[in-house]
Amino acid sequence: IVANAQEKTPLAGHWKANLEKSQRHENHQFKSASLVFEMADNEVSITFSGINMAGKQEGGTRKVHPDGKEYPIQEVSGFVEIAKWITPNKLEIVAQKDGVVSGRSTYEVSSDKKALTATLNGIDGKGRPFEQIIIFDRE
Repeated sequence: IVANAQEKTPLAGHWKANLEKSQRHENHQFKSASLVFEMADNEVSITFSGINMAGKQEGGTRKVHPDGKEYPIQEVSGFVEIAKWITPNKLEIVAQKDGVVSGRSTYEVSSDKKALTATLNGIDGKGRPFEQIIIFDRE
């Protein structure tokens, strides 16, 4: 997909988790979550914030390059991530170590551009696999 299509992606904007519609993993029962996607050149900035299971505020920003190339994950030694546009409405990010997939996230905007489905699976901080589907409403 050309850069022009990336700039026009409906993913850009502010999104708030709809907990009633989401399928959260039992070990990931956060109380609230929001995402902000911003597009710049060939980079996607993803800012997240929310309240975790323990009632504590969490947040941060990460930048991905959706060009299908490997980039080191700064926070986790030995891991790389590969981001790419599946369609203008769907971004996929895959984390790998030594060629083995350890996590996958997809962010897909509905055809009416009002909902975002985030499908997340991987290994949590305690080494347990998880999968969850979080539905976000556009703010």
